[in-house]
Amino acid sequence: MQAPYNSAVMVDGTGRRIFVYDKIHLVPFGEYEPFPLIHRVVASVSSEVGGFRKGTTRVVGTLPNGFKFGTYICYEAIYPGEVREFANHGANLLINISNDGWFGKSAAAEQHLRMARVRAVENRRWLLRVTNSGITAAVDPYGRTFTSIPRDVRGAADLPYDFRTDLTLYTRMGDWFAWLCVIVSVILVGKTFIKSRRISTSEE
Repeated sequence: MQAPYNSAVMVDGTGRRIFVYDKIHLVPFGEYEPFPLIHRVVASVSSEVGGFRKGTTRVVGTLPNGFKFGTYICYEAIYPGEVREFANHGANLLINISNDGWFGKSAAAEQHLRMARVRAVENRRWLLRVTNSGITAAVDPYGRTFTSIPRDVRGAADLPYDFRTDLTLYTRMGDWFAWLCVIVSVILVGKTFIKSRRISTSEE
């Protein structure tokens, strides 16, 4: 039996699939077992264990109006370098779907939204976020959040969103500035250490 994918799918009015994105960054232990031997042992007891296959391509879909969207699934929202790839591939709108039922009544659902919110700011894109039991919201390119459905309430919402075509410096360049800061910090710390060693040696 072929392993399943955790996927986002869009269908047209006839039920035909016109967009499929297979989740690339799977949750360890929840969606896949990082240790194959342990997985085989657990799977021999129960078939209800994480055994998803990961996707390979960050697919961007096209809407009838010609604009493009990128959909990432659940905790992929916490990885900025991965989400920026959707904007780099032409996505004018970001969509995040998530199963926040894992979090129960804890503050983790709110934290998850806050992390997803940063992805909208980094890429200057509107973000539509839909969850099964968490917080459903729209986030504008400046991080302002619009919500109208409380947690654990089944419903529908007409939330604002728009499409953008500009690319931020982060979308274009990624984490180069952060790495540059790390390199400069290491150099400065190293120079300070060498200087202090020289001073201590000259005083002896």
